[in-house]
Amino acid sequence: MLSKKDSKLRYNCYLLIDSVKDVERALRPKYRPGAAQGMTQLPSTSVAPAGAIAYLGSSAPRQPVWAQQLEAAFSGADAIANVAHRLVIFLPVKGRWFAVCFGYGSSALEWDLVDHNFGLRVAMRRFAPEAVQELRSRRVDATARTQAVTLPAGAQLRDFGVPLEGEFVRKMIGRLDGTGESGSVVAGDSIIFRADTDLSTVQQELEQMLDDLDSADVRQQFEFIDALEPLRNSDSIAKELDQVLGAALLERPQDLERLPDRGESWKQQFLEFAPPDDVRLEDVDHFAVRNGDHSSTFTALSLPAVRRALAEVHVKRGSGFLKTVRIVAMTADGEAASQMLPVRHWLVFEASRVASRFILTLGRWFRLQETYAEQLDHDLSGILDVTANLNLIDWRTVWDEKTYNQRAVIGRSDLLTLDRKLCPTEDGGHIEVCDLLHMSGYLIHVKRYNGSQTLSHLFGQGTVSAELLKVDTVLKPAFVDKVNSLDAAFAPVAKAAAERVTYAIAVADGRPVPLGLPTFSKVNLRNHVRQLKLLGADASVARINIT
Repeated sequence: MLSKKDSKLRYNCYLLIDSVKDVERALRPKYRPGAAQGMTQLPSTSVAPAGAIAYLGSSAPRQPVWAQQLEAAFSGADAIANVAHRLVIFLPVKGRWFAVCFGYGSSALEWDLVDHNFGLRVAMRRFAPEAVQELRSRRVDATARTQAVTLPAGAQLRDFGVPLEGEFVRKMIGRLDGTGESGSVVAGDSIIFRADTDLSTVQQELEQMLDDLDSADVRQQFEFIDALEPLRNSDSIAKELDQVLGAALLERPQDLERLPDRGESWKQQFLEFAPPDDVRLEDVDHFAVRNGDHSSTFTALSLPAVRRALAEVHVKRGSGFLKTVRIVAMTADGEAASQMLPVRHWLVFEASRVASRFILTLGRWFRLQETYAEQLDHDLSGILDVTANLNLIDWRTVWDEKTYNQRAVIGRSDLLTLDRKLCPTEDGGHIEVCDLLHMSGYLIHVKRYNGSQTLSHLFGQGTVSAELLKVDTVLKPAFVDKVNSLDAAFAPVAKAAAERVTYAIAVADGRPVPLGLPTFSKVNLRNHVRQLKLLGADASVARINIT
């Protein structure tokens, strides 16, 4: 069992999709028996479980670069060689196949035949919150922020303010229920654990995991992670999404006319340039783009810069370039500061069609499960809409936020602008409590949504100011004094703050608020509404029309 102290081997187990019957199909063509780099099937003995099949392959010996450079100085260095071994054992479990990989075995698998996120789906059902030891994730929004968190024994993620909603979790390490301190597993697309060399015991463990997927409920804390369903590259919807992304990136909506409904059912939520996890921006001087013999560079972390570079390497239309054109981060010395990866790995994108939401991050497409999306929309539908109450003016396209807040109060005795009116806090800092103050007590936070960000700052501003008005001994009287100096009629309103917090979001093209926002923005909004409720504040939204 997983908890045995005499564990000997580290098993890396991938579940294959249920349509796989011939396990050789699960090997990439070049590694199938008979191919140039084909693996060899190993004869089974009576010790192996019934039906188990093993394939072994090795790379040709290769002298490492450092050995080549040292052979002139040290006799015998020329005899040094690296050999990479890959072993894949296919184990039958409850009518399904698992690929158990050792060495470089996982690189031999046909990725489209792997049941993605299997390990994470098991962990979401059998990890207790206090049993999570480590996680690595990426924010599913335009910031694409990566977090790697290691927790002390017995600690819970929420105790450290580690968010999981809105996160694409790539890996989690923790203990499965009932396995004790020695039962740590690594969960991702595969599940990795240590156990004896008794493969029958490994089969039993994997059988229990399959049962858990069928019968166990997802732990509430992990619902968002479980709701992200990876799409296969071969899926027709993934290919269609590539076309939608290509048209959005190249700003060629006419390319969508090739789709079945001329692309009319697709709606872009946001698109942003976001370097992959391994990029340390402090090391980066510029980015190089390569398309065959053509190359270009850019320095700004922006879509316009990417678009100019793509045009310079002769990318004109279509979606194939998302895989064939590659980008690499470069240092000022001309050294690579990242892997050279296809364009799709450098983007974060979200698109929707009817009730379905699709997200691209780290080069992979995900579908957000409809049950989660429906619950999210249901929760947001309960937020009070005060658009009619506030009757805020339209936002003209040429206005910035400062101009809008100044114009919004013209001719209004019930509105006061506090935009850029900073108030001190007890830690020596200063904050802007809100953008507009309404005579009915609404602290109004205003933001124009332009499709390339997810309103995180807006929601955070509302929560932070409400909390500080409750607990900061310096801020509240300073806020009252500030308001009184601007318009004494609003002083009683300031004294009662923060009982009402409003997020006023400017949108165009009839986009509804909040249901028409990107998924992450909706997740983020729901979290902040819950926080405001705990603070005793009523949250609301208001829609501002962009004209």
